[in-house]
Amino acid sequence: MVAFCLSLIPAFGRRLALAGALLLAAIVALYTLWRSGRAAGASAYAARRTEARIRNMIIAKETRHEVDTTSDADLDRRLDRWMRDGPPPASK
Repeated sequence: MVAFCLSLIPAFGRRLALAGALLLAAIVALYTLWRSGRAAGASAYAARRTEARIRNMIIAKETRHEVDTTSDADLDRRLDRWMRDGPPPASK
């Protein structure tokens, strides 16, 4: 019986080493996927932020151009309408 138990120890050690190697490989693979996912997410966020910044710059440029090319009378009329249509003053 002792000889049988002693013969199982090397086989168990090899299986344990194989299981450990497979577990380590799985952990490394998951870590690599996690890191690449974070990098892809960060670059996508930076791209969206840059596109939004460009879009806001274009809108600001168009607004400045519209204000510069509009007559003073039209600007006054728009301002009066904007002030009239604004929210009511807060009561105290």
